[in-house]
Amino acid sequence: MRSRRITAAILALAAMIALLPAPAETPDTAACGLRGWSESLGYQYVALGTYPWYEDGTRAPVLWRVLDVDEESGKALLLTEYLIGVCQPIYCDDPKVAERKKYRRIDDYGESDMNVWLNDTMLPDIFTGDPLIAAVTEERYGRLYPLTDKELMTEKYGFSKSRYWVQTTRQAYASPYCLSVKLHPNYGSKVYKDPSTGTSSYWAAALKAPGSEFMQICGLDGHLSYGRLARTTVGLRVALHLDVTKIQVYAGAGTLEDPCFLAYVHDGVAETAPRGEDPVPHLTPKPKKTNKKKTPTPAPAATPVPTPGWLPDALRTPAP
Repeated sequence: MRSRRITAAILALAAMIALLPAPAETPDTAACGLRGWSESLGYQYVALGTYPWYEDGTRAPVLWRVLDVDEESGKALLLTEYLIGVCQPIYCDDPKVAERKKYRRIDDYGESDMNVWLNDTMLPDIFTGDPLIAAVTEERYGRLYPLTDKELMTEKYGFSKSRYWVQTTRQAYASPYCLSVKLHPNYGSKVYKDPSTGTSSYWAAALKAPGSEFMQICGLDGHLSYGRLARTTVGLRVALHLDVTKIQVYAGAGTLEDPCFLAYVHDGVAETAPRGEDPVPHLTPKPKKTNKKKTPTPAPAATPVPTPGWLPDALRTPAP
């Protein structure tokens, strides 16, 4: 009798275990062909989507660097190598409103006009006709966003963990198209390019404080500071996550000169977007030689709004 009860208990336990959901399989992140930043190998580069690159608006493939391929989440984090566009965190085309700081305030980057524009306008524009848009995952700020403060100081991604001073790991250059765009005909200036280094500033998805008039900027030299929400001279360097189970490298060596191209994988079938034979644009800017006898030309005012005065003198750099 006792053996029957034990047998019945074992069978009942087995039945309960059978009803439990099977543990989720860990995605094989190596199978997609991408890898994150490596101290010995550096970055792997990917050509993904297209966007205006040249001054006249002619499009070209967008070059991305792979920051990380996370085994736990099964996602790859990509960042555009260059600044590719321009947008104000809070839309403002009236210089008087900007000067008086009467534009809308927000408590989080996710409430910004920039966040809406990136996801509703820039993202579908980049992926026009490209099936890989289905592999871009939904994150805290949608599917396309500037990196956060924390991400820009993550050593795993190849960045310095220092916030101030010169940080070459975060410096970046703007595309010819990005430098040519003026958001408002009668207000503000174009994205500023440092005459000595060729670098430009770009936005980060972080506010100085809830309700603040400042959003974070990665400066010309790679340090992190803040700029007013209506600023027009700061560019966009954007990031996204890809589901590694839906992508596969099918061409390219992963270098700057020969980046990887990805196929969208669905139900075992790989789809690729049409691509031309022209090489992926790559900037190789050379720093200009400065004439010590001449006083360097000061950077133009970003907007009618003055540069923030709260930053300590020891940490101030020329305003982009």
